[in-house]
Amino acid sequence: MTRNTRANAAKAGVKPFWSKEAERMETIVQLADVDGVSLEGARVRIMAWSQLPLADITMTFEVLDGDRWVCISRIDFLPPGPHPNVHWKQFNLEPSINGSHIHTCKDNGRLGLDAFTPRRNLPNAVPLSEEPLSFRDMLAVAANFYNIDGLGDITPPEWNESLSW
Repeated sequence: MTRNTRANAAKAGVKPFWSKEAERMETIVQLADVDGVSLEGARVRIMAWSQLPLADITMTFEVLDGDRWVCISRIDFLPPGPHPNVHWKQFNLEPSINGSHIHTCKDNGRLGLDAFTPRRNLPNAVPLSEEPLSFRDMLAVAANFYNIDGLGDITPPEWNESLSW
């Protein structure tokens, strides 16, 4: 095991774990029904890199299972690399997805409960029909897919000031 020092990170071509570039911002959205009553055990998590506007943004739908939160669906917007669909032949999926994609509960549920563990990390995904052009577009995709009114009202991350909002 090696320590991720500035020199080791530079040699490996990555950012040190503690660097400003490696900071992630996270927002947890508590859900409510149409009457405003909180929905216990369900939430949306939005994660973005503080120094990478409109790159590698993740929105997850999570449910409480006992004492831990389980991601049952994930949307990866503008990821840094392609997503390989390991089970593409079995489920008639694209073998690899370049660009934004959705890991649906339905597609991954066909693999069984193990697909929802951190180790398996929702392996099946389908591409978005088009790439989002702004953070607002990303929220609209998530609001539509997760069927959540008002998700688009979330304040964008601070880095979004210079972007198309």
